[in-house]
Parts: sequence; C-alpha cells; structure tokens
Amino acid sequence: MLKDIVIIGAGGHAKEIAFLIDAINLEQSAWNLLGFIGKEPSEIGRMDGKYSVIADESFFRTHHGELNVVVAIGNPQKVRLIYSGLMKEFTNLKFPNLVHPSVNIDPGDVSLGIGNIICAGNIFTTDISIGSFNCINRSCNISHDVKIGDFCTINPGANISGGVIIQDACLIGTGSTILQYLTVAESAIVGAGAVVVKDVLPRTIVVGVPAREQ
Repeated sequence: MLKDIVIIGAGGHAKEIAFLIDAINLEQSAWNLLGFIGKEPSEIGRMDGKYSVIADESFFRTHHGELNVVVAIGNPQKVRLIYSGLMKEFTNLKFPNLVHPSVNIDPGDVSLGIGNIICAGNIFTTDISIGSFNCINRSCNISHDVKIGDFCTINPGANISGGVIIQDACLIGTGSTILQYLTVAESAIVGAGAVVVKDVLPRTIVVGVPAREQ
C-alpha cells in the first residue's frame, strides 16, 4: 500500500525532491505524492512541474491521519525551524529517509537518522554516521568515518574526505572539498568550489582555494 507524502516547499528544490520520489517509485512503488505545501494561500493550485501546490501550512492542522513529510528547502536554519515546529505540534507526522536508487550505500556501513534526503549519484564508503534531516544533493563523495550531524545541506559534487566531522546546520557548497580529519563546526558555510584545509569555526563562512574565512 502506498504511503501518503507531502513536500514542504514550492520552488526548484521541491521539484527535485518530487523527481527523487518518482525515481524511488519506479524502482519499487512506495509513495503517493499528494503535492507541495506552500507558504501562502495564494500559491494553492499553482503547478510546479508534474505536481501542484495543494495547500498552505494550515494543511497539517486539518489532516489527522498518518502523513509522511519532507522539507525541500536548502537553508539549514529554516529546515531546523520547520522540523522543530512540526515535531512539537503534531504527533501524526513521519519523516522518512528518501534515498535515490542509484546511490551507492550499504546500510550495514552507514547509519542514518530520520528525515534525510539523499539524491542521485552519491557514493558512501564505510563507517559513516549521518544524523537527521540532512539533504545530500547529487553526486557527492562521502568517505570512511565521516560524521554528519543534523540539518545540514551538502550541495552537488561535494567531496568529503575520510574522518571529517560536519556538525549541525552546516551548508557545504557545490563542488567543494573538505580534506581528511577536519571539523566543520555548527552553522558554518563552505563556499562553492572551496578547498578546506583546516578546521572551520562555528557560524563562519569560508571560501576559496585554500578556503579562508570571509
């Protein structure tokens, strides 16, 4: 039996998560995607690709059955606020891990919390720990003994070397590289294409090759 699921968000990232759900269903039917949840009532009825905005955030107060939810927003801080609010207010919501069928991952070697989005083409090796509510976008390489906290966004093509620790609510830019056994501390941002060669302090932004604090 298909499980109902909705996507919070109504932009390009939300369309990509709909694509991910469709890809999972092609491999093994699992989800009945109801549509997108927008921020404003004026968005209701608007089509975003194959799916429409079916409701605003008031939807969760009127839907009383079990419902699966994924947040398709790229900002880690906003994702944390949304999930925290939903989990405090509603007990009928579930937050599944969504993993594209093309992902190279062994569940015996990679631990996952809940609510993670893992897009196409990612490669995970061994002894990796991933918390909850992270989005790992397309074609990233995650090496041995990496630890990723909660509410992180890792954008396409990032290379995370062995033993790296990425703490909560970090944003890792497209095509960036983090060298082995470094720590990216909470709420830090690594710019696109950056090469991180030393630890990144909390709530800082690093850019460039080698990456330097902005």
